[in-house]
Amino acid sequence: MPAVPSPIKVSAVSYLNTKPIIYGLENNRLSHRFDIRYDIPSVCAKHLADHTVDLALIPSIEYSRIRETISLFIVPSVAVTSRGEVRSVELFFNRGLDQIRTVAVDSSSRTSVALLRIILGEKFDIQPELIEMDPNLPNMLSKADAALIIGDNALHYYDAADNRLDLGEEWNDLTDGLPFVYSFWAGIPDRLNAADVKTLMDSRDLGLAHIKEISDIYRQDHAPGQSAGFYEKYLTENIRYELGKEEIEGLKEYLSYCFYYGLIGEIPEIIFYNME
Repeated sequence: MPAVPSPIKVSAVSYLNTKPIIYGLENNRLSHRFDIRYDIPSVCAKHLADHTVDLALIPSIEYSRIRETISLFIVPSVAVTSRGEVRSVELFFNRGLDQIRTVAVDSSSRTSVALLRIILGEKFDIQPELIEMDPNLPNMLSKADAALIIGDNALHYYDAADNRLDLGEEWNDLTDGLPFVYSFWAGIPDRLNAADVKTLMDSRDLGLAHIKEISDIYRQDHAPGQSAGFYEKYLTENIRYELGKEEIEGLKEYLSYCFYYGLIGEIPEIIFYNME
């Protein structure tokens, strides 16, 4: 009797914008061997670095940091990206940008915090002090000049203040149109085979075919007062799920900036799982 393949331990993110990626897996629309746990992005990366899991949906900056100690491959084609306004990585501020000295940050994703440093340094020539806080906008703005909020919390506060910068839009402007890559699947090289990688791609494709369902469920569970159309628009117009040539170029540009700003120790080689 052939041996039963061992489960692949997975750390995934349960933000709305990751739901299309994991749709086919968590709804058992596909046959798979992924054993999924849910964490915030920075914890997903920690579990992968600690070998607690075999595969994780990691923030882009963590790929370089983890590869300093272990080998990692990236699942091709699948990522959470944007090309312009993203709506879920927002800097809110209560005074002029040139007067910002402190920024309260939600540190659950180091990628967004690093992006903030790059945007403020490159476009506005400021390097404020960053203060980690829970993502509560009124509290953050009472303690600091500005507040960085990401993910579902940023969507919640989307209409809460007029003074804000959308960091996806700012990146697109800074780089003359390059997409920004927020997160992607990365894993231990020998734990996934070609069939596993294809399953991850198929899960994303199923999710994209069920955006309306995902939006409706999210609205019912989290924000019944909001329209499902708001979330459907976010998942179809603001967030993208391809990791193509331009996205890889954007990822490399981001990692180069991170190295320049001393946020990573090296610019890593981008290595993908082999589909053959």
